[in-house]
Amino acid sequence: MTAPCRACETPTERFARGRVLGHVEVDYGSCPACGLVMAWDPTWLEEAYGDAIATLDVGLLDRCQILASVTASVLRSERLRSGRFLDWAGGYGTLTRLMRDRGYDFVHNDPMAVNLFAEGHDVADPGTERYDLVTAFEVLEHLTDPVGALAPLAASTDRLLTTTQVLPDPAPAPTDWDYYALESGQHITFYTPRSLERLAKRLGFDGVVTSSLVHLFYRGRLSPLTRALVQRPAVSYGLGHLASLADRRHSMLLSDHDAVRSRLAGDPTAS
Repeated sequence: MTAPCRACETPTERFARGRVLGHVEVDYGSCPACGLVMAWDPTWLEEAYGDAIATLDVGLLDRCQILASVTASVLRSERLRSGRFLDWAGGYGTLTRLMRDRGYDFVHNDPMAVNLFAEGHDVADPGTERYDLVTAFEVLEHLTDPVGALAPLAASTDRLLTTTQVLPDPAPAPTDWDYYALESGQHITFYTPRSLERLAKRLGFDGVVTSSLVHLFYRGRLSPLTRALVQRPAVSYGLGHLASLADRRHSMLLSDHDAVRSRLAGDPTAS
């Protein structure tokens, strides 16, 4: 068995075997051209997604707080405070709420999870408007078809900020790297910087700035500061955290609260 690489379409070669969900045997393939590793035939995904957020993901809130600061640093660097933004596959709406609390006009999309924290700020179809930046955090490793899934986002923005842990070099066996997430079965595609570059080209971006975790797909000019912030997530987190008090001067918390009150009172124009 073989399958084309999900980033560059090169036929993959058998790489390793593993076991997900404790009982499903899995064949992993590796791309000889870009180094991507992928589960060849993920037939277990319906079982894996019995819950949209895996029970093992106890770091979700901590991750969102960290990535809110990283995102704010990138937006400040790109001078996009007054822009319009989307958090795609945003889970419970945590990041959207955190960013709105900092004064950034974020909306949310995730048909697989309940939006608990940013209700009223959903978009059903991300491809219907333009965004100054789209975030897609801890998503790429879940995708069976990254190009097909991300194409509508690529058409809606010139900046796509993502996270996924890049493969160590050499690529580890499934039992030697926690990011395979064998217990949950939800992680099926694993990238190298080269595979992210191939993916960027197929999506029509000019390029991608990568680090071990944070990656920014872009078109057009990107400032040297933005590149440095993406390449050094710890620095961008620290700067974003320091700027959070200043950001809160622009918070949308009170206006969002008033909008909810108006909707509850029956005002159909409230948003």
